[in-house]
Amino acid sequence: MKSVTQQLAEFTAETRYEDLPERVVHEAKRVILDSFGCALAGMATSRGRIAVDFARRLGGPPESTIIGITDMVSCTGAAFANGEIITAMDYDALLKPATHVTPFVLPPALALGESRSASGKDVILAAVLGHEITSRVASGTSTFHTVEKKGPAGRKMIHGYSSNAFGSAASAGKALGLDGTRMAHCFGIAGYNSPMQASSQRNHSGTDAMTKWACAGWMAEMGTTAALLAEMGYTGDVTVLDGDYGFWRFSGSERWTPEAVVSGLGKEWHIVNMEYKRFPCCGVIPLDLFIRMVEENHLAPGEIEDVKLWLDPHANLPLWQNRQITNDIQAQFSIAYNIAVAAHRIRPGIEWQTPACMNDPRITAFMDKISVAVHPDYEKPERPSSPRSGVEVFAGGRAHAGEMPETLRAPDDKFLEDKFRHNASGVLSEKKIDGVIESIWKLDEMENISSLMKLTAQPPFSKGESENRRR
Repeated sequence: MKSVTQQLAEFTAETRYEDLPERVVHEAKRVILDSFGCALAGMATSRGRIAVDFARRLGGPPESTIIGITDMVSCTGAAFANGEIITAMDYDALLKPATHVTPFVLPPALALGESRSASGKDVILAAVLGHEITSRVASGTSTFHTVEKKGPAGRKMIHGYSSNAFGSAASAGKALGLDGTRMAHCFGIAGYNSPMQASSQRNHSGTDAMTKWACAGWMAEMGTTAALLAEMGYTGDVTVLDGDYGFWRFSGSERWTPEAVVSGLGKEWHIVNMEYKRFPCCGVIPLDLFIRMVEENHLAPGEIEDVKLWLDPHANLPLWQNRQITNDIQAQFSIAYNIAVAAHRIRPGIEWQTPACMNDPRITAFMDKISVAVHPDYEKPERPSSPRSGVEVFAGGRAHAGEMPETLRAPDDKFLEDKFRHNASGVLSEKKIDGVIESIWKLDEMENISSLMKLTAQPPFSKGESENRRR
């Protein structure tokens, strides 16, 4: 019987565009549209500006485009920058159990695809396979954002995003057309260079480091590099996912379930479970529920006297409890800050992470009205598999209460178009925005992915322009 590494490598190498169901192709277009918008808005963040400057400094042949920038950089530089700007606002799509996947696995497909004059179909296929491989590897381990209860925060004590190393490698390797043997070497190279599982440290320290849970750009660049090396004949451990000492063990997992990794391979596609964020912040915060209660009861911010929230156990950790907001990373995770911004009905987008919003006295004053506790269902062994959220809003001497599973609704295409338009509005003209949207919906008809990348291109921000974008 073939090993897990062999099965995944051969599946990645042998899958054709024609093997993808129509629903899978459409979902790939949806996540590409969403990601391009996140990237265009993310250029205005400090993390985004640094990523673009760093990609230029890396040097190399001008072969690939950073989304939203006219000048071209090396494929590894573009993969790095695009990974960083897609995730910079914490507005990118989610795919459980690995959660954040797209910033790690889409950039290699774009960067190497453009450098090799790939078609739209080629990029769609590489992107689908990148998401698929990450999600499947994560499904076989216990080191990701699973619902298994362990430790004081109700999450695995060791967890992180290292499964994205394989999705990044799959995306890059497919863009290069690696065969099964070289793809296995590509996985072996990537697996040995996967990052440490640092999410628990970050959650407990409450750091506002730009790395967040992992450096998406670095891993996108690593997958790109792994594929280029494998293409040149550099070898990796082709048993990296197998045996008692494989990836699952050295990534800190307590278990390895290979049948979950390969079950339904080529028949069940994980990308169709993609979730899309409606707000540029951590999904632990129940903003949909809060906003619905405020709108249904026509509550103005000044009328609200008190807000109580019952959430995921993460809510008690420093990262989410912080109320001193001085930068965009802190803004993305503070429960009180994001509830306060939502109460003032500021449109979701880069506006939530600007100095003007963070320093708004109305926002900082409203934060004092908010209290947070762990939802009592987390203490029950029979609790639902989906985390739950409860919100109680006091206004005018009345209490308005609501509760719901903390899951993201599946927005329609129109929502994703509107989200893209708003994210792109500070960078692209209306005509270009229309062109990008139309091109992505027709990506399977595009002969060369460079056509799409050029549509996003604008001269790089000067320092003054970049600052204006963030005000």
